[in-house]
Amino acid sequence: MNLRRLRATTAALTAGGLLALAVSPVAAAGAEKLTAVVTANDQETPTAGQAWVRVLHGSPDTPSVDVYVGADLASAAKVDSLSGLEFGDISDYAEVPPGTYAVKVCASDDPSVCPIEVGALDLAADTKYTVAASDLLASIDVNVFVDDPDLGEEENAQVRVVHLSADTPAVDVLTQAGDSIGIDGLTYPNRAPDSGYASFPAGSYDLKVCASSDSTLCPIDPAALDLAAGTAYSVFAIGSLEATLTPPPTTTIDEPGADSSSNAWSTALVLLALAAAGLVGGLRLAGRRVESR
Repeated sequence: MNLRRLRATTAALTAGGLLALAVSPVAAAGAEKLTAVVTANDQETPTAGQAWVRVLHGSPDTPSVDVYVGADLASAAKVDSLSGLEFGDISDYAEVPPGTYAVKVCASDDPSVCPIEVGALDLAADTKYTVAASDLLASIDVNVFVDDPDLGEEENAQVRVVHLSADTPAVDVLTQAGDSIGIDGLTYPNRAPDSGYASFPAGSYDLKVCASSDSTLCPIDPAALDLAAGTAYSVFAIGSLEATLTPPPTTTIDEPGADSSSNAWSTALVLLALAAAGLVGGLRLAGRRVESR
């Protein structure tokens, strides 16, 4: 397995010095369905002169992982506060001195199996980072985002959306009425806005994430989000579209006594899967996971 690409969203990260390797096989679990991880952060900042980093486990078929950090890969030590993460988990921030670090992500059950190895990750002082694993284990990616809301924004809420579902096409974020909120055509593994966060008046928002190609197909439709003034929110879309579309085992439609509603649901899922294969983007509803930090 090779890590195909390393995504960085800031010039503070040295793209040329980043290396990702997978040196041993590790058993993949069944892929998890599409979901959203929502984090709510106040306007705290790192201690002056320090950096903050947290880790999001967004690889839908990768088992529990631990994170190791050090001056180089050989000496990297396990960071307990960033470890033991299951799919959909996001750690608290760990405060570290600024500098260049080697980082590897290893299976919790076998620390010799490390599907992600980053040779040099630059962390700047007074800056907060989210390091997110995404895509299936066989092609796992690591994506680094700077968490950079406007610290002077106290009257409004701030929101960004991050597309981390590798097999899901471009999406739009819409109101329930189908109106755009300015986040359109978002593709993996990008964030919107490109930098910073979008500002919204505090209040309750009922939003959905829909296929750019067909706004009636909405894979993520969470309950209403209550956005508080002076708070920055990140919505990470993770998981697998293919897993979302896979129908459960069911009896055949012609079998006597078969439940017609169950069969109709299965048939609808199959049709949507065929649409997705045709690049129509046939998407279905998925739930969300909410975690506040």
